[in-house]
Amino acid sequence: MKQWVQFLMPWATLPGILIGGFSVAQQPAATGKGQVVVSIDRFQLLTEGKQFFLQPTSPTKAQKLPIPRDWLIPPQEENDEDEEYVSSFRYDHRVTSFPVGNGEIGVRLSSYNVATEGSEQLAVGRDVFLIYDPVRKKLRPGQIDLGITKQRFRDVGCWYARMAHFLISDINGDGLADIGIIKEEIRCLEGKDRWEGESFEQHWLQWYVYTPDGWRQENEDSDFAGEWPDQYAELPLVGMESSPVDFVGQLLWRSPDPSLWKSPPRYLPTYRKGLIEGGPLRTALPPKPAKK
Repeated sequence: MKQWVQFLMPWATLPGILIGGFSVAQQPAATGKGQVVVSIDRFQLLTEGKQFFLQPTSPTKAQKLPIPRDWLIPPQEENDEDEEYVSSFRYDHRVTSFPVGNGEIGVRLSSYNVATEGSEQLAVGRDVFLIYDPVRKKLRPGQIDLGITKQRFRDVGCWYARMAHFLISDINGDGLADIGIIKEEIRCLEGKDRWEGESFEQHWLQWYVYTPDGWRQENEDSDFAGEWPDQYAELPLVGMESSPVDFVGQLLWRSPDPSLWKSPPRYLPTYRKGLIEGGPLRTALPPKPAKK
């Protein structure tokens, strides 16, 4: 329980449909140089021992790009996980990318690991953003420190879950792609009788605006804090059919529709619409098949 409170505190202070090989949002994002196209097949992540590489998937034999290990696995956070039986650092080989608008490419690496045993039903994952310069063939950190972005577990009779959803849009009109993050959670409120049950909350939209040094988090009093763009692209789920929040919400309230989860949200991801409609929409990159 202590670990959840430590993860949760930064959150509390912050108020695409799959088509062939590429994912688009319910509304494509427009920047000063056109619409943002979110790709799932331009790169893949390679793991060789303890080393990570970003491999372009172009027809020509492209050189794989080394990724410093501490960009994906910060040493202190790795030490903090030593006693956990589920690691948040098992990154999926599938990579999401999008044009920044200045010739560079935004890269999102994602992990999600589900425990196969234990009464907690623990699952945990991360999202890391990098910036790729195809002219110099160089990678650099996106400077967005998010830590754990997806998680669920059960503790002392209560369910806890969290999820971060990502939108790509040009929120400040400078022609460059910014990243919007919507965090949501299910938890038992601290200080209240546990028998009152869990509650769901979707936090306000937080923007990270592109700068030459990476994406910079906007303050609560900025002109763009909580502002919804007219057009945006969603980054798809990776390695899961639904989020930890969807999993727990359906267990608790017997419905995939969050409008029935005590606190109706403003934002409804495209994949969640598919869950509600019960149709064949494929809005996520599914988990990797189990090895036989």
